[in-house]
Amino acid sequence: MRLRYWASLLLLLWLSCLPAWVLAAPLDTVAKITGARWSRSVDATTGLIKVRLEVETTKPAEVESFITRLPNWRLIVTLKGTSIDKWTPGLSPDSVVVTQLSAVQSEQNARLVLDFPEEVKTGQYKVSTLAADSKAKRPNRVVIELERIVPVGNLKFLPGLKGKIVAIDPGHGGTDPGALGIRGSYEKKLNLDLSLLAKTKLEKAGAKVLMTRIADIDVAGAKSTDREELSARAQVGNRNNADVFISVHHNSSVNREATGTTTFFYAKTIFDGELARSLQNAMVRSGGLLDKGARTANFFVVKNTVMPAALLEVGFMSNPQEEQILNDPAFQDKIAQAIVDGLEQFFLQAAKMRGEQ
Repeated sequence: MRLRYWASLLLLLWLSCLPAWVLAAPLDTVAKITGARWSRSVDATTGLIKVRLEVETTKPAEVESFITRLPNWRLIVTLKGTSIDKWTPGLSPDSVVVTQLSAVQSEQNARLVLDFPEEVKTGQYKVSTLAADSKAKRPNRVVIELERIVPVGNLKFLPGLKGKIVAIDPGHGGTDPGALGIRGSYEKKLNLDLSLLAKTKLEKAGAKVLMTRIADIDVAGAKSTDREELSARAQVGNRNNADVFISVHHNSSVNREATGTTTFFYAKTIFDGELARSLQNAMVRSGGLLDKGARTANFFVVKNTVMPAALLEVGFMSNPQEEQILNDPAFQDKIAQAIVDGLEQFFLQAAKMRGEQ
């Protein structure tokens, strides 16, 4: 009898510690949020930015949503009979559309709170649900879609660097070393050294330079995902209405004989290809490495920046001879000047393309 008494007492104490909503519903009927996926797209011609959030749940969730303007513009999405469990909201991929996402447990419901930098109208958001798809191996989802038109920067370029806003992104950094050269060079350091040289020369020519990093750091924080890190870099250009965005990298290959300079771009405007070609030609002319051309690519930072953007691969760290050249201060100075010269050529050509000269 005494054993049964103590067992019953312990059971009562345990039950008293559980939230009321857990006691009100059988454990197997409570849906749990297990994760979420952000996606983002930009139409650089119209300035339309679309952000999509898919919240994954173990069971179908009934949802309600409404907009509030106090204390600021917010979208409140309630998932009825759902537990947040151990899920932690991730960073917004674009603070121009969503400044932050937070989640709170309210009785038996999970509430997602999306904060906006300004007013959001009815046609700018949509909340829906998707059933689990066993063939595609996708769970139940609550889908939140948001869009905002952000005015595209002034693309009627004038010649010259004076007054231009140039965003420079030294690739990698912090916990991400990038490529490691045969002789022990770290790509993240070469990227930063070259970027800082270019910054000095561009400012001397009259441009304003925005750096995604000026030290050996992770731009979005050491615990950020790759997507969050790349998004943080792209946003340096987008939030500050940069005229152009340049991401500086050094290449690597399993083939130690691979050599040469390449510039990548994503053809989202009529100017992206011209920017890449202008920079590529200037670097090859000054640096003297093999011309591997200006090529299209789907890299995040050149695709998700509103302004014309280019990603430079100056040379191959995996080639012992080329790695030595890449570390030569005289070579670095030439490439930094080539970036200035390439931008001068781009703005001149862009002005002609728009009939401004």
